[in-house]
Amino acid sequence: MGVCSSCADSLTVIKLICSRMCKPRNRVSDLDPVGAENWSTNYYQQERLRRKEQKWRTLLHPSVFGACLAIFGRTVVGPIVLLLLFTATNYLSPDASFLITADNRFFAFTEKDLSMAGGCTDCLGTCKIVLLTYAMYNKEILTSGPPFTAFTGIPPTELLYNFGSLGPEALALGEALDASDALCQSSVNEWGSAMNVLTGTAQQAKDVITTLNLSISLQTRRELELGIERTKECVTTWSIIALPRLFLFPLDQNSTGFGEIPAVAINIAPDVTECRPDVPMDYTLLSSKLALNTNGRDLLATVPEALTLFPYSFNSSMPPVSRVVPASETKYTVDSVLEPLLHAYYGACRVHEVNSTGIFIEDACEISDHWASYGLMVQSPDDMPLCSTSDVCIHNYYNSQWEWVSEISTAESNRVAMYMNTFRSRYADKVGISVLPGLVVMQIFIMGMVSLYEVMSHKRSVLLTQIWAYRCQNGKTQVFYLAQVAYHLIYNSDLYLLGFSTGTLTTESLANLTCCFYAFSYSFINLAKSRSGDQQLDRHFRLTWEATQVVITACVVTALRVVQRNPLESIISTNAEILRKTSALGARYCGLNDACIIFTINAPTIITLLSTILGLLAVTTSLLVKRTSPNVIRAVLSSRGSQGSFRGVSPVKNTTMARKIATIRFSRKKRSQTIPVERLTMHYRLTSFEEHCLGVPFRRLFYDCDDFAYETYNGRRCTTVEALLLTGYLYYGEHIYQATNVLLLVVARMLPRKLLRTFNVLILRWHLNPATGKLTHALSCTWYTASKDNHALNGMTPVA
Repeated sequence: MGVCSSCADSLTVIKLICSRMCKPRNRVSDLDPVGAENWSTNYYQQERLRRKEQKWRTLLHPSVFGACLAIFGRTVVGPIVLLLLFTATNYLSPDASFLITADNRFFAFTEKDLSMAGGCTDCLGTCKIVLLTYAMYNKEILTSGPPFTAFTGIPPTELLYNFGSLGPEALALGEALDASDALCQSSVNEWGSAMNVLTGTAQQAKDVITTLNLSISLQTRRELELGIERTKECVTTWSIIALPRLFLFPLDQNSTGFGEIPAVAINIAPDVTECRPDVPMDYTLLSSKLALNTNGRDLLATVPEALTLFPYSFNSSMPPVSRVVPASETKYTVDSVLEPLLHAYYGACRVHEVNSTGIFIEDACEISDHWASYGLMVQSPDDMPLCSTSDVCIHNYYNSQWEWVSEISTAESNRVAMYMNTFRSRYADKVGISVLPGLVVMQIFIMGMVSLYEVMSHKRSVLLTQIWAYRCQNGKTQVFYLAQVAYHLIYNSDLYLLGFSTGTLTTESLANLTCCFYAFSYSFINLAKSRSGDQQLDRHFRLTWEATQVVITACVVTALRVVQRNPLESIISTNAEILRKTSALGARYCGLNDACIIFTINAPTIITLLSTILGLLAVTTSLLVKRTSPNVIRAVLSSRGSQGSFRGVSPVKNTTMARKIATIRFSRKKRSQTIPVERLTMHYRLTSFEEHCLGVPFRRLFYDCDDFAYETYNGRRCTTVEALLLTGYLYYGEHIYQATNVLLLVVARMLPRKLLRTFNVLILRWHLNPATGKLTHALSCTWYTASKDNHALNGMTPVA
């Protein structure tokens, strides 16, 4: 009996325990009739049904296309292009250069080259003085530099000269030239070079040569004769130019080490280069003689690189160079011009050929012992660098058969302006490139993709795209972007302008400039917009500005590629001043360089003006879109799918209070945005999000978002998902976090959990009740604890 009673007692205890374990408990949904179903589950089901019922025609709305263009350009096209820049070019290579180097030099012709503009002051005189200087040659081809420089250094005043050596014909010719429009210059020009120049018609140039019996090549004589015959076909003046030129002569066998010697030679050329007749060199018309037997040694078998850049008038083992040079922007609009030929001399005689046998010269020329002591003299190109004040130089190897256009200055009657027609081979000093602009754009793209993930990971709409654009365009990072790019532009402003004006920017520099323009214009307009005093979403501007950046950046790339090898001479003519070392300012800024350039307006100023214009264009476009678009509230509700069970609630309407009549008004002035909470009905009291997170009504922060700030869900007035995201809060698991803390949680998903224990970082979060949709007060926890939150557990729901 005892055993049976004990068994019965045991069964009774077990039944009691089971009954208590199986007894149903009161859940939140049972206690709160509003939350009869789970708050989040019901919302997801309704969203899923809405998406199924949504017609595809809603995707054809212009706002959808704008949103897709903005997102696609910012998060797909931009990162891909930046990745190609980093991987498919030399952008990250140690060999990347700001300006083109000697390995990538390029050859070009420029008519009236503004980078070589100069002149002379008080150099005009009577033509008898110029003829007297030409008479120094006395049938010789070359003359020494020192006596020529001393003679031309005398001011062009008749009383200082003795014209007894000129015959009656020469004096009469001088008077005839003075009576015509001929210009006669004898002085030291602004380059510091002595010169003797006569500019007149082709017939006048021939008369000077015939009267003074000047020694010129057969080719030049024939060019001048054809120029006289074609005077009406190609109108131009001709110039007889006597200048000191540099000649190189070989020192050792099979060595590029050549000696240098200056000498004065005469060249005759049309002022308009395309008017030069095509007269090929034909030495069969002139007999040659062997001036020097080299016993099988070719003196020009090994030469400096400078001697291989331009065509020469004699035959040799040097690689041939074509005289025909492509041309653009010429006076008579031609596709190509003929380059003048450089010469070589031996014993002051023109050289016809140099080979392993020896040096062959004109048969009728008598060798000068003075000049023969230097051996073979090959005319060298002139290296005339144009440098910045930071001592970075653009090296220009010019064809030293100088040709220019002389014009009397309108501003100074005693000054003659000279505009060179230049044939040049150009490259620049090696300057390492900075990758800072590329890194800034990478930061912008990364933050854009992170914001897109945060805002639109659970829900997608045009309105959310506008909110994403707002979050990208505002924040402390905009100041950081602008500061980095402004530093780069200020530091490298002269190099960019120098590269543009000379056509020497590399592809990597163009990529840098594109990144600078994108980052600077983007952050500058964003800061200007945020500091305008308006706290608003301005939804039409946001996507317009993002889409405009995609289009404008593509246009900038195209424009930069077009002008990469075409020097922008307008920069020099309107925004720069070229200083010669012989001037007072040149001595101050140029240092040891022959010439330097200073700019009036720097690159940041130019980009700021262009950015402002683009910003105004985006604002104007957004205003047009706003005026031509349908009703804003209807469009927003459509984009959010707020039909059926979703009813938008606008707080901007008059409400009659139970105890006292009061009208709620909202002003755009923040100081007047006060709400007497104690006098509001329950319908207009703060939501839990406003109470625990914002501390003020949402309207206090954004006054242009009343159409989507609130909605009625499950019979309660709730803060919408869009409003919560707009204020900088994000959903993550069962909590609401600030956006900066969500970044930490995203990073935590990629780090070992044990590693997070070493960081003493506190995070604030607000728990979202899944049954009632309400937020708790702020809760603090460590980074490690917050990382346990299951990010895939919950999504975006309205907050009661």
